[in-house]
Amino acid sequence: MVETKSLLREFINVVFEKQTYMNILYLLFSFPLGTAYFIFLATGLSLGFGLLIMWIGIPVLILVFLAWWEIASFERQMAIWLLGIDIPSMSLKPVGEKSILSRAICRIKSPVTWKSLLFLLIKFPLGIFSLVTMAFLSVLTLWMLMNPVIYILGNGPAGTFQESLLLSISGIFVGIASLHVLNMLASLTGAFAKKMLGSS
Repeated sequence: MVETKSLLREFINVVFEKQTYMNILYLLFSFPLGTAYFIFLATGLSLGFGLLIMWIGIPVLILVFLAWWEIASFERQMAIWLLGIDIPSMSLKPVGEKSILSRAICRIKSPVTWKSLLFLLIKFPLGIFSLVTMAFLSVLTLWMLMNPVIYILGNGPAGTFQESLLLSISGIFVGIASLHVLNMLASLTGAFAKKMLGSS
């Protein structure tokens, strides 16, 4: 009995935890940011490689290279701020007073550079999935909660008012369960960010 109460309390407490809404905020940002990253990287890389024959592609690729490192640094910091996870630095080791060329070579050799590029490209489908999941859960919860009103207006499914009221009460539990699902999704995304945006 005590264990059941503890589980019920844990189930409901998600509504009052600040981290729940920080996670939702992070997931909301995923779609617009992921779309912007994908458009920028796809355009920049294709343009750079396409113009390599004219040598103009080299500075374009260098700019894209520098930009994706900074974008990945921003993504790492955002995951730390919003998801509350600890991600190691992107740099494998300090480069000290090395020349610009040495720093560039060190960055090119770093696995984090290429893992971060993959992360930024995958951020687009992840953002779509996050948006679709949040939209579906939100609409489902809202529909269940508003069912008695829909019934009164005559637009609800066949049944009695008591059934629509019961469905509305069930919507509260579905809404709370949805927060747990979004927390789990944010947790998985955070683990992926930690793997891809931090030096191991």
